[in-house]
Amino acid sequence: MIRFSVIVPAYNEEKHIANCLDALVRQDFPRDQYEIIMVNNNSTDSTKEIASRYARVRVIEELKQGCVHALIRGCKEATGELFAFTDADTAAPVDWLSKYDRAYRDSGVMFAGGPAYLRPKLWCTPFLEQVSYWGGRISKLASGFNISIRKTAYEAIGGFNPKINFDADVYLRLQAKKTGRAVFLKDNWVVTSSRRYQTIRTIGYLTKSLVNIVALILVGKTVFYDFGNIR
Repeated sequence: MIRFSVIVPAYNEEKHIANCLDALVRQDFPRDQYEIIMVNNNSTDSTKEIASRYARVRVIEELKQGCVHALIRGCKEATGELFAFTDADTAAPVDWLSKYDRAYRDSGVMFAGGPAYLRPKLWCTPFLEQVSYWGGRISKLASGFNISIRKTAYEAIGGFNPKINFDADVYLRLQAKKTGRAVFLKDNWVVTSSRRYQTIRTIGYLTKSLVNIVALILVGKTVFYDFGNIR
């Protein structure tokens, strides 16, 4: 039986996808109990070709552009009882799935997430890491590069909302709380790219995300749909 389906949406990630997949195929979790699904979302570079070199990775296509559509397609293809999500520019530690597995041994846990280190280090990354870490511990919210959900909970809430692309991960967490308990695994860190925060556009990106999160909490909808091609 497949315990975990790891789903990785990818769009033009030839510079990062190998690092992501290397980390996933090296998990210390039993090989026959997890699958890796990379969803190629119309990449025009070598993302698909690089991923196809991994025998352990199932590469599927999603032609409708948008990260949320890639996520939805990945979940449709998944066969595991637990869905774990990470980004193509993110590397998980070798015991990433093992730590999630221990959390889900509690049958009341429906959703789990964890924090991230941002690399390379920038002037703002220590602050953002701490905001993400403590925000996660308090609210049980976590970013899409390090989250997971039970398949039963995913199906009960109807999965991702195709109308919510930017902050689709937040939507999933807020919906999942209706089905059971969420936990934040403070020691299950991943390493993800800080490229979103390397220009002055950082302020705009963070502001849009904050507005979306507030809107999701208050009215269940987002204001902004697009967040750029960087996943």
